[in-house]
Amino acid sequence: MVKFWGVLGSIACPSQQHLKYGGNTSCVEVMIDDQPAAILDCGTGVHGLGAEFLRREIKHATVLMSHTHWDHINGFPFFAPVFRKDCSLAIYAGHLHERGGIQQVLADHLEQPLFPVPLELMGVRKDFNDFQPGTSFDIGNQIKVRTTKLNHPGGATAYRLEKDGAAVC
Repeated sequence: MVKFWGVLGSIACPSQQHLKYGGNTSCVEVMIDDQPAAILDCGTGVHGLGAEFLRREIKHATVLMSHTHWDHINGFPFFAPVFRKDCSLAIYAGHLHERGGIQQVLADHLEQPLFPVPLELMGVRKDFNDFQPGTSFDIGNQIKVRTTKLNHPGGATAYRLEKDGAAVC
């Protein structure tokens, strides 16, 4: 199952005209076998997903970052599980080697004066994974992730998740 928690670019728009399709920025949940497989990007839509994770008592998430423009990461510190010591996150990105990796980019985003809680004070157990686009790796319960480079300012990565002959990109 694929659920879009946020689909807008650049600016979240919580307005009347966005009631049907939502006003949050990029966040997509992929579930396989009724279990969370991956979160694609952490725009403002990840706030609602975090509340759902707490409701469903989900303790682990894999985050696949397509890129780290503001609209794709600005929901990260509002994803409730990041403040829980009993939760863990595996965070992947394939476009940040020259910028110190995904951990450094998120830490910079959450540094004063931009945000009051630095990354290192967020209680969630964090596993940061940087890779080169074109790499394949496994996540979760026998889920194969294939990646490729996208043409996007600042770099970006596309993901294909595969399991048991089915795939979503």
